[in-house]
Amino acid sequence: MYTASRILERAVLFFPERPALVDGDVRLTYRQLGGRVHRLANALRGLGLERGDRVAVLDHNSHRYAEAYYACALAGFAFLPLNSRLAPPELAYIFNDSDARALLLSEPFGGLLEEVRSEAPSLEFLVGLDIDPCPAGVADYEALIGAASDRFVEPGGGLDDVMQIYYTSGTTGDPKGVCLTNANVFCCGLDCIGTMDFRLGSIWLHCAPMFHLADAVAFWAVPMVGGTQVCVQFRPDEALRLIESERVTITSLPATLIAMIANHGGVADYDLSSLTQIMYGGSPTPIGVLRKAEEFFPSSLLLHTYGITETAGLACCLHPSEHDLSVPDGGIHRAGSCGPPTPLIDLRVVDDGGNDLPVGTVGEVLCGGPKVMKGYWRRPDLTSEVLRDGWYSTGDMGYLDDTGHLYLVDRKKDMIITGAENVYSVEIENLLSTHPAVLETAVFGIPHELWGEQVHAIVVKRGGHEDISAAEILEFCRGRIAGYKIPKSLDFVDGPLPTTGPGKVAKRRLRDPYWEGTNRRV
Repeated sequence: MYTASRILERAVLFFPERPALVDGDVRLTYRQLGGRVHRLANALRGLGLERGDRVAVLDHNSHRYAEAYYACALAGFAFLPLNSRLAPPELAYIFNDSDARALLLSEPFGGLLEEVRSEAPSLEFLVGLDIDPCPAGVADYEALIGAASDRFVEPGGGLDDVMQIYYTSGTTGDPKGVCLTNANVFCCGLDCIGTMDFRLGSIWLHCAPMFHLADAVAFWAVPMVGGTQVCVQFRPDEALRLIESERVTITSLPATLIAMIANHGGVADYDLSSLTQIMYGGSPTPIGVLRKAEEFFPSSLLLHTYGITETAGLACCLHPSEHDLSVPDGGIHRAGSCGPPTPLIDLRVVDDGGNDLPVGTVGEVLCGGPKVMKGYWRRPDLTSEVLRDGWYSTGDMGYLDDTGHLYLVDRKKDMIITGAENVYSVEIENLLSTHPAVLETAVFGIPHELWGEQVHAIVVKRGGHEDISAAEILEFCRGRIAGYKIPKSLDFVDGPLPTTGPGKVAKRRLRDPYWEGTNRRV
């Protein structure tokens, strides 16, 4: 087993003149990419960063984002890809929780810097990505690279070192950092190659945001086969144009992006014949959306995936040959499955006592194998709740059929997946409960044709606030949490909210009416 830095180093050795990265007018071979990555690693070390230090990035999809992934792996820094949709208080929390020492950010996020910087004393080094001119105290990325040596950089991390930290929403309301090691990430690349259609000459289009592991798996799989990565800030027309012009062969399209392309009126105007596979998943994908997408993307291209940050990406994959969208609505068919586990994932379905359940019996899904995370950053309490004897408790409820295919039916965790983003209800409930007009509240997901689910809130008004509107309460959330977490709808009800025996709000009773007539609950 090698550290993740070996992946790019090997590609430079064996595929030096093959195209590695395309970003607009920037086209880099593996030799050129390797040189820039070595310079960046040396530049960051020259600033004073040391092995294990956390380096955050706030940017849209770009070649510089990719270079930062590789340079941090090479130098032994822990890389923090930040969700670009987070609000300033959320970013400040992550900086402080991680003690990040460096932040690389681009022009669109410059305005956030002043709001966050004073709240994040650990941030010593700021680097501007494509910012002209860089403000005082912010180093210019290209100037740093230009002044740095391209001498060989000795890899700075070990197999068990944390090399990536992905912050996810938490069941307690605070984000938690998922720690992935060099071994996790190396296995991620191998697992993708063993599951997906990666081969010499593959061309990957980065449609999903690079801060999402659903897209970031390509950083480690593509160089293993000497393929090419193409960057795009997703818009349906731009993605379609690049598929045609760059002859893209493979990409990841979360359900939301598939729906956006399927609803785009000009799809038929583009030549998409180069595509060999489209990975989709990340959120519930209505069968209707898939049927509409099939007009342009035959089911022979579709690879349905079930992925988890805590298992370094893919956990299950449904092969294109198993997609059958012909079963009438309401029927259970293979296209509703996540597929069998990937080669480097072990899968179990257990009862509350941890006992394996027979085929067809619903229980909690556990994942094991070399891709399971090291733990949550500085949260041994939360880690021990979900990691036992090498098995990760996903919080998802499902069952296995007699061929080992997994079917998800519900979530044990109080989580909503909207547009491929994970939202934990308690985080929103905690915020809503601070509004003076809110006596009780419950938040859950309800069906949405484009996003899979949308965040919905139920509120019981406090006495004396009868005139408060839903719009006023939703506006209260703006700026305090990311926009995708803000409820898209809110209903007022007379209290009290229904509860279970132990006094917990019975969300299923509140949620089920919204899901009547659908063939799934997640």
